[in-house]
Amino acid sequence: MEGLCSLTLLLLLLWPPETWEGLAPKPSLPTKISRDPDILYLGNGTGHEPVIIMNFNLTKVARVMSSFDLRTWDPEGVIFYGDTNPKDDWFMLGLRSGRLEIQLHNFWAQLTVGAGPRLDDGCWHQLKIKNQLIPALDGCLQHHIWVSQPGSTVPFSHPPQGACSPEAQPGTFLPPGAHTVFSLKDVPQPDVDPWAFSLELRLQFFGGSGCLLALGILGNQSLLSLELQDQILVLSARLPEELEVLSKSMPVSPGPLIQLELGLTTVVLNQGLQKVTFILPPALLVSLLDLWNQPKGSLILGVVPGEVSSASFCLNGLRVQGRELDVDQALSRSKNIWTHSCPRSLNNTNTLH
Repeated sequence: MEGLCSLTLLLLLLWPPETWEGLAPKPSLPTKISRDPDILYLGNGTGHEPVIIMNFNLTKVARVMSSFDLRTWDPEGVIFYGDTNPKDDWFMLGLRSGRLEIQLHNFWAQLTVGAGPRLDDGCWHQLKIKNQLIPALDGCLQHHIWVSQPGSTVPFSHPPQGACSPEAQPGTFLPPGAHTVFSLKDVPQPDVDPWAFSLELRLQFFGGSGCLLALGILGNQSLLSLELQDQILVLSARLPEELEVLSKSMPVSPGPLIQLELGLTTVVLNQGLQKVTFILPPALLVSLLDLWNQPKGSLILGVVPGEVSSASFCLNGLRVQGRELDVDQALSRSKNIWTHSCPRSLNNTNTLH
């Protein structure tokens, strides 16, 4: 173990289920579930030693999420245990009475929580474990007194940004040059038959020109983008590895709702009563369909990283395939974004906590 910057996960063994007198025994898991090398059997041995030990350098972990499929008829046992300090900071996921149970012990909390349906039915169940708390909170404090005494303050590494003005309103504020990147693997997936992908934005524009939304592979040119150019919405598509750009434009309407729909043959942009459509060339269609298979396939809100933009706007809703996306769940975002608040005008954007 590498001190506090290392996390150890121990996949502990599950005791085989005992037969209760007077009750028919449940079928036990076989010694080998499958010859598939990706399948790991947890039931070897006595249950006092781990099946496998994994070490992670937490300074290099970008996203705190794990996932796996579980199959068992055993109603009780440990799925995995992890710690940075086995005495003071550990986490356990297991089954009790067939239902998931989490045990968490650290300096801030000691808790045991069980919930969910029974999983000891012999079927495969997909489990995902994510961080239960996103630390950054877009909020403001006032009238604050700490432990009944004046406290010493520590200078911020960068001036805090936020909406502490009485005129603030709900939403997400992206100042000029800001961006939010969602992995396409983390957003609702396209319809299959027929293939279709749609999104809706509710925007309040403050001015400037630049990219509002883009689909592409992070680090490369975007395949599809929506830009604001002097109160004109411009929908553009760039053919892969070519300089040719297809574009359609329309004036910005008073209504905030913008709809973008992708199909197997066309891309359609709607705002209010206005609508523009262009036909997808086969090469562009193939690249768009493949975006969801690329590790860096991304949905970018705001300016594409590395590009310049003077556009600033408030986002009052982003729905993908009918489901609302939360900026806090993004793969990455600029530090100066207000995630859950918006100014009513650009005059209020420099309010400090």
